[in-house]
Amino acid sequence: MSEIPPYWIDPKKNQFKVTITSAKKYEDSYHVRIGEDVIRPAGGGQAGDRGQLIVDNQRVQISDTISDSKGSVLITDNELVEGATGILEIDMDWRLSMMKNHTAEHLFVSVIKNKIEDIAVGNLWIDGEHGSVELLKSKLSLDLIYATEQEVLEIIDQDIPVTSKFVASTCIDPSTRKREGLEEKHDMLRVVNIGEMDSTACSGIHVTRTGEIGFLKVIDVKMNEKATQIEFLTGSRAAVHVSEVYNTVLRRKYSYPFEIEQLGAVLDRAKQAVEDRQKLIDKVNHLLSSGPTIEQIGKVSFRHEYLSGYDASSLKILANQLSTDEQSIILLFNLGKKSQVILRANGMPLEASDYIKGQVIKLGGKGGGRGDVYTGGFVDVEDPMNLYNTIVSEVRKLIS
Repeated sequence: MSEIPPYWIDPKKNQFKVTITSAKKYEDSYHVRIGEDVIRPAGGGQAGDRGQLIVDNQRVQISDTISDSKGSVLITDNELVEGATGILEIDMDWRLSMMKNHTAEHLFVSVIKNKIEDIAVGNLWIDGEHGSVELLKSKLSLDLIYATEQEVLEIIDQDIPVTSKFVASTCIDPSTRKREGLEEKHDMLRVVNIGEMDSTACSGIHVTRTGEIGFLKVIDVKMNEKATQIEFLTGSRAAVHVSEVYNTVLRRKYSYPFEIEQLGAVLDRAKQAVEDRQKLIDKVNHLLSSGPTIEQIGKVSFRHEYLSGYDASSLKILANQLSTDEQSIILLFNLGKKSQVILRANGMPLEASDYIKGQVIKLGGKGGGRGDVYTGGFVDVEDPMNLYNTIVSEVRKLIS
C-alpha cells in the first residue's frame, strides 16, 4: 500500500511544509490542492480537518477538507499561488475533538453490542463539535442508552490504550466490526483496537488512550420503529453542556425549592400542570359555549363535569359551592393518570355512596364517604375520559 499518512501515525502533529499544486475558485470559496498527504479529508462518517495555510505573510483559512478522484481538496477563503510553498497548520481543537468523539462512538457501539448482539450501525457523523450515531434493527430503551453511557464513562476512566494496525482484507478477524462490503473494496484494512474490548475497521482518527476522551454525555435521543439516533458530546464541550444545564436547575432550585434528586418528579409535575392547564382551558371554553352539563332525570337534577388540575379537596369545595336546595346529584371528576371523583347528593333518598361506590370498586378504584358526600380515586388510569363517561352512565342508571 502507499505511504501511511501522518494523521494515522501521529494525529497530534499539527504543522507541515507543503507545496500548493493548484488553486481554483469555486463559487464562494477556493479549492486548493497540495502535494503532500498530510491533512485528513472527510470520509467514513467523519468530517474533514480544518486549519490554515501560511504562505509568506498570507494566512488562508481552511474551512473543510474533502476528497475527489484526484485526492484531497482544501476548501479555503482566499486564493493562493500555484507552486508556492508554505506551512499548513492543523486546527487541533477541531481535530482533537473529532478524535475524542470518534473513539467515544466506537466505545458506545461496542458496549451496546455486548448487550444487544444484532444491533447494527447506520448513519454516522463525527465532527469537532459533536457525534451522532444511528443504531438499527433493535429498538433501544432510554434506560439501556443511559446505562451504556455510564459504562463508557467507566472505560474512559480506565485509560485503555487505543492502537491501530493494517491487516490484509483476506485475513481480517471475524470479530472485527466493519462496514458491509469493505473487504471487497480494499486489499488492506486499518483496524483500530481499544484494548481487547473493541476491534473495528476504520479510516478515522482517534485518541491514543481512552482517558483522553475525558467525558461523554448523551444530549439527544430520537427513536422510531426502525432506528435510534443518539447524539453526544465529549471532553470539555460535554462538561460545559452539563454545567450549563445543572446551573439552570440550581437557579430554579432557589426560586422553587426542591432537591436535585427530585428533578425528575418536578419535571413530571410541570408537564402535568401544562397538560392540566390546557384541559382546563378546553373545559372553560366548552362551558362558555355550551353551558353546564345538567340533565333532568325525573325530579332529580344531575350535574356532571370533568375538570383537570383539581385534587379531592378542591373538588369537594367546588361541589359544596354548586349544591342547591333542590333534589340533585353533583358529580365532579378530575381527569388524569391519577383521577379523583366526588359525588354530592342533595335531598336524595339514598346516601351519596349508594349511587357510586359499587362502580368505583368495580372499575378498580377506592373511596369512601358518609351522608351526602362520597370521594373516590383511581391510579394508573389509561383513558380518564372513558372512565368518566362510564361512571356518569352508571350513576345515571341508578338515579333513574
